[in-house]
Amino acid sequence: MTDTTEEAARKQFEILLSKTESERFRIGDELSSFGIRVLKSSIRNELPGISETELKIEVFRRCYQKDFSPEEMERILQSMRNYLNG
Repeated sequence: MTDTTEEAARKQFEILLSKTESERFRIGDELSSFGIRVLKSSIRNELPGISETELKIEVFRRCYQKDFSPEEMERILQSMRNYLNG
């Protein structure tokens, strides 16, 4: 679903292509960072008092839940807990 007209999307793409490789990388990095901040905020709203370790784990789970089977995901999350808790 999109609320952007085809013309506006085309113009956005043109503007992006007019940027240097470094500028495009920086824009992508900023957008990615923004998305992670929004996700963390959403998780904190849903799970007040969540620890930083569990927040990192929940971010990973939500970002990659479709990439792994439930069994693989649990194994990965447990490994993350072990690593992050030292």
